[in-house]
Amino acid sequence: MYLYLRMFIILLVSLYTTRIVFNSLGIEDYGIYNAVGGVIVFFTFINTSLTGATQRFLTAELAQGSQDSQQEVFSTAVVAHLVIGLAVILLGETIGLWFLNTVMNIPADRMGAANIVYQLSILSTFFSILQAPFEASINAYEKMSVYAWFSIFDVLFKLAVAFLIMTIHGDKLIVYAILLLGVRLLNLLIYRFYCRRSFPMCRFKRPRNRQTFKGLFSYTGWSVMGTATYVGTNQGVTMLVNYFYGVLVNAAMGISNQIVAVVSRFVASFQTAFRPQIVKYYVTGNSEDLAKLTIRASRMSAYLLLLILVPICFEIKDFLGLWLGNYPEYAVEFCLLTLLCLYLETISNPLITLITADKDIKKYQTTVSLIYSANLLFCWLVLMGHAVPYMVIVVRLIIDLALIAARLLLMRNQWYDFPLAEWVRKAIVKPLLVMTIPVGLSFLVQLIPVGSVWLRLFLFSGFSFAACTLSIYLMLLEKTEKAFLLEQFTRLTSLSR
Repeated sequence: MYLYLRMFIILLVSLYTTRIVFNSLGIEDYGIYNAVGGVIVFFTFINTSLTGATQRFLTAELAQGSQDSQQEVFSTAVVAHLVIGLAVILLGETIGLWFLNTVMNIPADRMGAANIVYQLSILSTFFSILQAPFEASINAYEKMSVYAWFSIFDVLFKLAVAFLIMTIHGDKLIVYAILLLGVRLLNLLIYRFYCRRSFPMCRFKRPRNRQTFKGLFSYTGWSVMGTATYVGTNQGVTMLVNYFYGVLVNAAMGISNQIVAVVSRFVASFQTAFRPQIVKYYVTGNSEDLAKLTIRASRMSAYLLLLILVPICFEIKDFLGLWLGNYPEYAVEFCLLTLLCLYLETISNPLITLITADKDIKKYQTTVSLIYSANLLFCWLVLMGHAVPYMVIVVRLIIDLALIAARLLLMRNQWYDFPLAEWVRKAIVKPLLVMTIPVGLSFLVQLIPVGSVWLRLFLFSGFSFAACTLSIYLMLLEKTEKAFLLEQFTRLTSLSR
């Protein structure tokens, strides 16, 4: 619940902050800032995988290690992130600087400001990388309320920066970059201060165990391979679509990706909370609770996503029309199919967390990378056959189903007594069967004529959401879960009195 509160506040404040900054900087300077920042983000690719590895190793040590071993892992993670941070600075000051000044299309009169902003962005990224081990520690300790509040403070600081640049004279682009650098440094100090005071392991000492360092980077290396395959394949499919059909179809794909990015945040908050528990159960060998938690996490992820997907899918045309006006051809089909892919990927995330809870992820990353990369080949064959553009998402849907099957087989080899049939029944089959009732009712409601588009969107999406909620509560939740919800509802109503 803390993470959901965080998500809503961050979403609303970020949208408002973006509007203020855009109006204050103007189109040109706003574009320069985002373009310059994008050069640096490109070099932080490895850091994303390293942060995930850090959280996994810290969580595992909390479950089974001593205070000394926990401190060793944390200190190793700090050194590893420092190395990555210095590597980003080196790449940024060589390749990145060359790219900025020779390749990027920036107005000549703003090139000086762009270079200053670029240097400030490098420092800001460096501070962000150093902050990652402290964020991982908070997640490993499952202090979700603290993580939520720190994230909210971050967007509020940025909102304050947005208001400040409205009143400051001079080169607002440079001032904005300086203030954001200050926010990033302040965040790093806050995280560091809290972790050092709250967690004994977050006190740096010189790492002495080379195996810990080797294990962390080995895990990171295989994670990088998986992430690179995912990103590279998706970009390859985008370029194939561009080659065969042009930028208008790319626009339709881009719209679907934006909608999916927003929808996925609703479930991502929930999934952030269960990851540390799955890792702890795995490393301690608690197979019974591990199986229950993994199945429950997949079930709940499915329910939370279906509550949003069903209303969106039924009202996608009205939503796109109100949001964009004249939206590109095939946008509706791309959105619907991409949302189905998101559903399969979302319910798979608990399985991924369980498999990657093990130190050795070489076999897993190799297998899923080979399967997912086949997406590019099959999409090329489909487009060569003059299929409609959105068939590339149908191919991805089939690949996602193949990935689920592969993960289940890998889990059978890794964790022999995991109830695979129960996971399939509760996470895939039962939710989809139960959803046929609200889907059928929503089809019937669509036949009712409503003049206003806004009223239609509000009434019909509200009905779909209510029908899904009722179906999930009556037919999908277990008795203990219903009792828990009733208990929480009774507690909230008594407090409100």
